[in-house]
Amino acid sequence: MQRDFREQSVEIVRIVVCGSYGDMECFLEVLEHYRQRYGGQNVFPNNEHLELSRPCIEAHHGQKGETEDTTITRSRLMKAYFEQIDHADLIVVMNEKNGEEYYGVGTTLELGYAFAKGKRIHFTRKPTNPNILSLINGQQNDQKVCLAPQ
Repeated sequence: MQRDFREQSVEIVRIVVCGSYGDMECFLEVLEHYRQRYGGQNVFPNNEHLELSRPCIEAHHGQKGETEDTTITRSRLMKAYFEQIDHADLIVVMNEKNGEEYYGVGTTLELGYAFAKGKRIHFTRKPTNPNILSLINGQQNDQKVCLAPQ
């Protein structure tokens, strides 16, 4: 599937990329696109955050299972995402996993938080999920949401 990387016609300084780490190859492709275009220092998550996420990814998406440590780490990492969203100019939502539309729990929380904060949001895939569409349709007219073509 061809991803849509059209950006808003706004000067972008800080970008946060949200999406499932369960499709890390796709996530890293999207992340690298924005790093190349806007500079790695302007795009979150950074390599340090991804490295800190590794045990949580293995616990959640692998066979290891969650532990008290990974739950605590995941909470800290989610708070870091919220802090980054607070300061972001654009939130990019990689709303797919293994070629299908997908919203994991973390991505859904980040997306809801970004909507509540009135952030500009760009989806890499046109949303068709009724819950996501109802969230989009309920937004104020001044909030910019870019729905990528399917």
